[in-house]
Amino acid sequence: MSRLLILNHHGASVPELIARVRETGVSFEVIEPDEVGRSSAQGFDGVIASGGYLRAETYKTELQAYSAFLEDLDRPFLGICLGLKILGHVYGARMKRIPPAVGTYTVHFQREYPLAPGVQECKVYQGHKYELLPPLPDALENYATNGSPVQAVKVKGKDRFGLQFHPELSENPARAIVQNFVSIC
Repeated sequence: MSRLLILNHHGASVPELIARVRETGVSFEVIEPDEVGRSSAQGFDGVIASGGYLRAETYKTELQAYSAFLEDLDRPFLGICLGLKILGHVYGARMKRIPPAVGTYTVHFQREYPLAPGVQECKVYQGHKYELLPPLPDALENYATNGSPVQAVKVKGKDRFGLQFHPELSENPARAIVQNFVSIC
């Protein structure tokens, strides 16, 4: 049986994310950002970084810890909302603050996203104030847009994924992204 590590960033949707992971039947553990270290993922088959926030007084230290964590990570990774921004930071993407994007949006996949096979567009829930800016660094491949230029990314050559939206709050087929991630772990 697979075992997942969930990084809890205290977003409002964390209980729903936990419920979606629980529905897959895998075991999991939830830890706080200040517990992330180079060996945090040992004994786990994959990692999901939830949406939420990093505390202003510790975000630089936490981003350094995430950089070291991802440098050593040899398991699949899914970053949701804030998790996408963490992935973007680690790979050198530029970001900007935007007016809050909250609600249901339609995301258009420009090509087949590995975690959403056969899906060309879907309704998703979003709640964010920052976005990654194109052009993305060479290591990051952009798969989807909705007016906000970057909605779904994958790291070239690795099972590392990032989503601007919240699949755990969305309807299918977007909700199935969590199940699809678990199945590759």
